[in-house]
Amino acid sequence: MSVVVLLATFSGCTSRAEPEPTRSPSTATWVPSAQSSAGDRDASETEEDEDAKALRCAEDPEGRGCPWERLSENYVDEGVWGNRDPSSTLPERAPPERCPESTVLGDMIDISAGSFAMGCDDPDSNLCGKAERGVQVIDVPAFAIDRTEVTQAAYARCIEADVCTPPAGGFRPNETCVYPVVNIDWEQAGQYCAWLSKRLPSEAEWEKAARGTEAHRYPWGDEQPDCELTNFESCGRKVEPVASHPSGASPYGVLDMAGNVREWLSDREDEHSKSPKRAIRGGMFSDRATHLRSARRTYGDVSVSDLGIGFRCAKSI
Repeated sequence: MSVVVLLATFSGCTSRAEPEPTRSPSTATWVPSAQSSAGDRDASETEEDEDAKALRCAEDPEGRGCPWERLSENYVDEGVWGNRDPSSTLPERAPPERCPESTVLGDMIDISAGSFAMGCDDPDSNLCGKAERGVQVIDVPAFAIDRTEVTQAAYARCIEADVCTPPAGGFRPNETCVYPVVNIDWEQAGQYCAWLSKRLPSEAEWEKAARGTEAHRYPWGDEQPDCELTNFESCGRKVEPVASHPSGASPYGVLDMAGNVREWLSDREDEHSKSPKRAIRGGMFSDRATHLRSARRTYGDVSVSDLGIGFRCAKSI
């Protein structure tokens, strides 16, 4: 029995303590317990170096002290990030630059003096509305007319000059440079043209520029409209940049005279010399084909502004 005790005693003197487990970065954080003191917590927290923290945060980005930690005062159940959300520090989108001069598109086309047949003589009421029924031969002096409708970039130049007033809506001249300016009334359109020593076209000038001397139904001829020729109800029902349909040009090369947006003209409503209504021609992006006829006549009050009405200018030569 004494031998057993001696061996036990000898064994206890020579045995080595088990080595402490190596602390890995993922387990290096302080674990709270009832026995830990404030001093212990401070000491434990300082044990985690930057490499250990980086590894821990890679495993748990929302962990304590990590960049994506959700702060209790800003966190809600819907998942809104706290004020450390990295997306909140992204740079704001830079505003678009001012449209270049090439987008103003102010070139004009000369129309020679001469007569043409104005109006419509088709007995079908679907092809010849009451306002344009009856053909008259009109002699028109030489004039020039804008090749396209006035663009937003061009109209913005007039605003910058403190001459024109902004449209009622849909005006983003630094983003939609070559879209036609719309949502302006008759007086605003006339003011822009006067600024450039031009004027709004007359009905006779506009119709001659649109159909030529052959009395075609549409600017491109008598062929029914399609989306290659123009922008109307079958083509997406939204406004497009000017000059998007070169194959739909008039005999003189004038563009966009059927579809896209309608256009203000200078003439008063027939037989109403004091009427505030003025002529509107050309059809718009939501019109059906029959409303794109070059002879079709409509009128609007001078105070009207609409997303489907723009304009172009003319001048005598």
